[in-house]
Amino acid sequence: MKCRTCGTILSPGALLCGECGTSAIAPRPTLGDTARYDRQALLDAIAGEERRSRAGALMAPASPDAGTDPDAVRRSVPEAPAASQTAGSVTEVAAAVPARTEPAAARASGSLFSLVFSTGESIRVAGSGLVGRNPAPAPGERVDYLVQIVDPERSVSKTHLEFGVDDGGLWVADRGSSNGTRLEPGRAEPLELRAGERMRVERGTRVGIGDQYFDVH
Repeated sequence: MKCRTCGTILSPGALLCGECGTSAIAPRPTLGDTARYDRQALLDAIAGEERRSRAGALMAPASPDAGTDPDAVRRSVPEAPAASQTAGSVTEVAAAVPARTEPAAARASGSLFSLVFSTGESIRVAGSGLVGRNPAPAPGERVDYLVQIVDPERSVSKTHLEFGVDDGGLWVADRGSSNGTRLEPGRAEPLELRAGERMRVERGTRVGIGDQYFDVH
């Protein structure tokens, strides 16, 4: 039995994956669930499943030309299809999400950031996104992440804040929220952001959104 999220081999009867911590018996998270799961990681996992299934189908009846040469078998395995070519919800989501930097490349360049929210959600990001109770892009706007957080008190606006990762690092901008966005960089005084103003955010900074916040790592 394998983990449906990261592909790790699980012991019989396992309830959780020891590698990624996801449930071994619950349905695999959907690509829209960006509150607790990285969208690109899910796409990678699905593409990996497709690659393994194709490899298994080709290796079962070995090709007469391939013989027992493992290199020949590997050469006969085609590359996995792009995420936008997979079936079901993957096609719909991938069509709406532009191509962006792969997580491995982002780690190498140091441009992969983790946002850890006071409400319990967390996400790793390497592109653009929106944060709020029910974030939605403006007409014609395309983003990589829609991060929905739980805030029963409604101090966080539906689309409260936007962020992006580029060569200069992470930036955030308030989207005209009702209760504002503020930066709390360590011991310095909190800095209230003007709507639409992009501000660079260093790792270790706390970003206040209404009565909630998230820490940047």
